[in-house]
Amino acid sequence: MKKITKYHKRVKLTFAVSAFLCCLLMLLLFNSVGSFAAQANYYVVKIDGQVVGCSNSKENAETALFEARKRLSKEADSIVYLDSKFTIEPEHKFFGKTDQTEDLSTAIYEQLKEYTDLNYVQGICISAGKYSITVNNPLSATMVLRTLESQYDEENEYTVNLISKQNDDYTEITYEMVNSSAMEERIAELMEQEGLTKTAADAQLHQLKKISFVDTLQISQVYTDKSAVFSGDDAVQKVLSDGSAIGVCTTKLANYDEEFDLPIQYIEDDDMYEGQSYVVYDGTSGTRNVTAYISYVNGKEKSRNIIQQTVYTEPTAAIIRTGVLPSPEFVVPLDNCFISSGFGYRWGSLHTGNDYACGYGEPIYASAPGYIETVTHSDEGYGNNVVMRHDDHLQTRYAHMSETACEEGQYVQRFEIIGYAGSTGNSTGNHCHFEIIQDGVPIDPFTYLEGEGLEYYPDE
Repeated sequence: MKKITKYHKRVKLTFAVSAFLCCLLMLLLFNSVGSFAAQANYYVVKIDGQVVGCSNSKENAETALFEARKRLSKEADSIVYLDSKFTIEPEHKFFGKTDQTEDLSTAIYEQLKEYTDLNYVQGICISAGKYSITVNNPLSATMVLRTLESQYDEENEYTVNLISKQNDDYTEITYEMVNSSAMEERIAELMEQEGLTKTAADAQLHQLKKISFVDTLQISQVYTDKSAVFSGDDAVQKVLSDGSAIGVCTTKLANYDEEFDLPIQYIEDDDMYEGQSYVVYDGTSGTRNVTAYISYVNGKEKSRNIIQQTVYTEPTAAIIRTGVLPSPEFVVPLDNCFISSGFGYRWGSLHTGNDYACGYGEPIYASAPGYIETVTHSDEGYGNNVVMRHDDHLQTRYAHMSETACEEGQYVQRFEIIGYAGSTGNSTGNHCHFEIIQDGVPIDPFTYLEGEGLEYYPDE
């Protein structure tokens, strides 16, 4: 009985030790699993969702990608265009095989080659308004812009700088105008001659001349086809050959003497027709000294803003009276006709109207509404002819009729028959001689005539 008890105690002790060791082992395993869960030690590298390898750290995977892309760019002799999506995805595994960084880089390189388009390269796009040109690098862009502005900067006071700003993986390129060594010399002269500070002298010179681009320049990195990219001198020649595609605006502060005129004074006259005018007074020019900002676009003056003037002699304004009466409308007085002779000088004398050749007895209409002023029957001069009065200024004459069909004092409407064509008086064939008389003087009928298709072109 005693031996059994002693054995029982030994068993209990063994069980207790075993339980302690099991708890200790579980505690160690729990800590290990917790640490594993908190930090992944296995990274899967994918290109467009396709696994290309695995790494034991994200840093090693990124290094492998960098080396692979550098190798591709070196082979292409430029930055290549990669149409692919690269991802590094962490995973949690107790056991997993990873690649050496060098081997992973080779695998990425082989995979990226399938997505590489060596015809595409990175370039710098310069756009202004609707015009754009792509150059190979910032240096070529600088050459283009400097060439443009230097054409209009005779004293070499300005230049163009491109400033690169790193923004994550994107480089933003802008431009600015800066002083050149020539400008520094002028600043020094002003400081010595006028006792100005450098800041004041700089500000004064900048008021004398400013250079900018007409349209807002947008300068950015792009990927494009190699054939669309220009470099160095080729880029400069391309822009110059495109003329004024990119406009350069220069503004100069100038001082000069000049003659100047006041604005013309226009007086409306209801006794004249629209489009008619006459000068009442010619006016006289004045003289003055002017300080002004003159703006040029590609060397051509576009505006002039006077900021100060000293008048030596005062000008006087010209005065012009302009007609406001609605312009009258006359129509060709026959239907079936053509112009055989127009208004103008013939053989040393003035032919005072249009001759409309037609058949004998063709109806002649009133060209505009009005009163029959005279009806004349004659075998000489105008032959049988009718004169109409349309208003205080305008009359019309219809000559060489075979017979008349109206009476003096009669009011007739436009297109109402007033006679028939013939060849009476000084005439060599059937026609209607038609005149428009303004204030007693015959004028070219086409001044007011509506007669499409009957224009007359005399032989030169």
